[in-house]
Amino acid sequence: MNTIDANAAASPVGMSADVDTPVERIAGIGVAQFIATYRVPRRPVILTDAARAWPLYGHCTPDYFRTHYGDHRVRVRGKDYRLAELIDLLAASTVDKPGPYPCKFEVAKDFRELLPQVTPRFAYSLPDRQAHPLVPQKLFQYVNNLEIFFGGPGGEFPYLHYDVMRLHAWITQLHGDKEFTVYAPGQEHLLYINPDMPWQSSIRDHHHPDFERYPLFRQARAQKVVVRAGETLFLPCGWWHTARSLNQTISVAFDQLGPDNWRDFVGDVVDERRRLGSPIKALALGLYLRVLGPVLGLAERFGSNRGVQWGQR
Repeated sequence: MNTIDANAAASPVGMSADVDTPVERIAGIGVAQFIATYRVPRRPVILTDAARAWPLYGHCTPDYFRTHYGDHRVRVRGKDYRLAELIDLLAASTVDKPGPYPCKFEVAKDFRELLPQVTPRFAYSLPDRQAHPLVPQKLFQYVNNLEIFFGGPGGEFPYLHYDVMRLHAWITQLHGDKEFTVYAPGQEHLLYINPDMPWQSSIRDHHHPDFERYPLFRQARAQKVVVRAGETLFLPCGWWHTARSLNQTISVAFDQLGPDNWRDFVGDVVDERRRLGSPIKALALGLYLRVLGPVLGLAERFGSNRGVQWGQR
């Protein structure tokens, strides 16, 4: 599995998304330039200042959560913890003896009082159609609009995947360092896709793969990038990724559905309905969403879906 240095020289602006295009770190980019350079060509990028306006930025530490949410009850892998207990468990974990991971929670449900601390939403991540009243909300019943992750050294995400329904992924590292391994789209034939959940790889222990069992995976080309505290990783739709915590970490992640990944979203939704044995429903839903897309696009020209706030869905 080849890797590329994320700090290598940048490729020319506007180059198509490619595994050979290193993931850059940038700051101060305008929204229009971001869309043209990264979102439309589907190039991952690390934004070093996107979350700077969040009140939580710069003081999101384990001690902060011990002080403000220490008695908060959370459930991880079927076990209940006080958040302070979970944080202590993760602090004591090591690479050889990692704590539970992922410890992820829906902010609007489990930490609702935290919402103002991670507001405003980045202009780069708008428009977002997920909460639009014309978009069937049942499509997102298994998608958390905003999640917070707690991790400890050696904590590894359990599977290689892209974000379901080909939504764009936004991951902000608020504390600690997390290493992401990303694979450009087009390598699916090397990733042993799970036919029942085609947004996931079926490779077991993908961080330490058995190449005798998964020989094609050896040919897959990846980049490893470390996202540090205060930085935001943008992963365009369809980019395969996994992660592991290098130390004690706190992250916030959310997804985006916009005009540029609408067609991909519709394709995944329709395919899922067909897999569930509902071809007529898949056809009807696909027709509705394909007609709806241009309607939403026209409204967005006049500012629709640009005032989206957390917890609306």
